[in-house]
Amino acid sequence: MKIVVDSELLAEALEDASKAIASKNIMPILDCFLIEAGADGVKVTGTDTRTTIQSYIFSEHVQVESPGQIALPKLSLEVIKKLNGDVSIEKKGNNVIIISRKKEIDMGVIDPEEFPRVPDIDDSELLETTGKELKRLFRKATYAADPTGKNASILAGAHVYINEGVIGIEATDRHRLAKTEQDTDAGNLGGAVIEAKALGELQKIILDKDNLEFGFSKTSTGEVVHVFARTDRFTFYSRVLEGAYPDVGRMSIVPTGITEVSVDKRELMSCLDLIYTLAKEDKHNQIVINITENEVSIRGKGRETGKANESIVPVSFKGENFAVALNSKYFMDAIKALDGDKVKLVFAGKLKAIYILDDIDEKSVHVVQPYRTEEV
Repeated sequence: MKIVVDSELLAEALEDASKAIASKNIMPILDCFLIEAGADGVKVTGTDTRTTIQSYIFSEHVQVESPGQIALPKLSLEVIKKLNGDVSIEKKGNNVIIISRKKEIDMGVIDPEEFPRVPDIDDSELLETTGKELKRLFRKATYAADPTGKNASILAGAHVYINEGVIGIEATDRHRLAKTEQDTDAGNLGGAVIEAKALGELQKIILDKDNLEFGFSKTSTGEVVHVFARTDRFTFYSRVLEGAYPDVGRMSIVPTGITEVSVDKRELMSCLDLIYTLAKEDKHNQIVINITENEVSIRGKGRETGKANESIVPVSFKGENFAVALNSKYFMDAIKALDGDKVKLVFAGKLKAIYILDDIDEKSVHVVQPYRTEEV
């Protein structure tokens, strides 16, 4: 195999595919990119066996002097980033020679036949959307999943569904919950639990301007096996997580609160950012929030680093004075997912979940469970 391609184009394709490669792999082949050159151009693939990303460089942008395939070490991405202009990549025996101007790099390669096959999907059930809309949807919920899956492996995923004219996503680690929906023209395609980490990597390579196809690949019996997202630059595949996802329907219904308060989002984040600097030293990132008609006061302390407090004036207030202790990081993650300028907080009662709402998005809800403490 031999190709000549612009180093910047190749680096972009490698960068996208690298998002599917795990930081640590038992199998050496999984630390590699599969590069395939043919009449249509070049395909660059990375995988961790659950998630696969295949990026494309079309024939008009690459010179394929000899078709074929190679398994190039992940380190090659850092090498290509340091080169400028056209790059020649040629396989010679068990090595690959990379030449750019006066630079020549000789790297060992692995048998490409060892590389896992790209999933064979059924793409008959999909919806069309934009990169901007899909990123917005995922950003609003994936943060609430449990990335470790330590307590339950299914919680390492987010439940994505396309039903009754909406596409929605919900995620929880049992201490917090995020759910959001948006309208779509697609029919009832069903749903699946997708690894939240994979959805996070997908968000990194989607551009706002991308026209994107997103769907579920099913077996003949209707079981979802893979989810896929496709643009003209790449295709993303992820094998779904097995198991029943928790029913969070009741939890995602906003109750009538005994206290409801709205605050300026920017002021609240500035206040939390200061106090979190100390609170993160505490094992539980704990802060205490006291709410009255005239003041929202937040205080936090570290184990040994001291304490801090700050107050802001609410935009609106309804109900009773209220105090609650909660995880400051969870609280900040939820607020960062909001689009509007104001944050509405709904408190249903002592030791009951706190609801964090967006003033311009009625289809999103964010929930954080409070701490039991003698401080409130």
